Amino acid sequence: MGLIPDWLLYGSAVALMVIVPGRWADKSLSPPAPPPPPPGEAALFATYSPFSTNEIISLPIMNDIDYRGTAFSVSKSGEWVLARESIRNCRYPFLNLGGNLGVRIRVQYKRSLDNYVLAVTESGARPLPFVDPKTIKPGMRGFMPGFPQDLAGEATGRLIGETKLKTGKRFEAPETVLAWAEAGHTANLTGSLNKLLGGPTLDAQSQVIGITLKTKPRRGRLYSSTPATLAKIGNTPSRSYDFEHEDLLTRRNYGVVSDTLRREYRVAQVGCIQS
Repeated sequence: MGLIPDWLLYGSAVALMVIVPGRWADKSLSPPAPPPPPPGEAALFATYSPFSTNEIISLPIMNDIDYRGTAFSVSKSGEWVLARESIRNCRYPFLNLGGNLGVRIRVQYKRSLDNYVLAVTESGARPLPFVDPKTIKPGMRGFMPGFPQDLAGEATGRLIGETKLKTGKRFEAPETVLAWAEAGHTANLTGSLNKLLGGPTLDAQSQVIGITLKTKPRRGRLYSSTPATLAKIGNTPSRSYDFEHEDLLTRRNYGVVSDTLRREYRVAQVGCIQS
């Protein structure tokens, strides 16, 4: 029996690398995001949010407010993971409650994690559970809820595997991250998804796989941190998970489940008051 030529093996491998991610991009669109509530309902946000009334502030109308990304709860005592880029050069960062209300956050930096920070509030929402890294497999689906383009929205993707991603800083080694082939997003959402930055990337059991990073829409790629990076920033001394029921995520319901996470402030919008 003759040997298979090297060029044929190489060509087959390249074809698989191109075709498989393409088949994963099945464009499972979630429903359009619900419209924002009218200003008259502002008092309800303060009443039913998990935050204490003395830490809720009215956002200044005359100041420029810039919405920059997403955060998620890792401790009910008030600890949140977010991307450093979301609060860069921001003097007054906050979590947006809606209805012109917000909660000021204090930021804690970790020297070994230049791209992520831990934000602290006086009280917080129910934390999201973390995934067991052993369950992560290529081809699995991930879900990324947040606030792309300053509005509620989400994306989903199929895991390709680990890769290296440059942060753009000189003399800094590329970060090991997870690459995903985009497989859907909120309907009627066009353009950049980069303000999903800092939010959670979830598995089908609503467990956090990693922290959502930037996207490359032309290549159909989404990126998240690895579970190891998530553990370094998110496993705080005060973190305890209550093991309550979590909604299962599928390609058909991930928009609805994402809305619930945002409504309960387990996933929150990061803003900055410019003054």
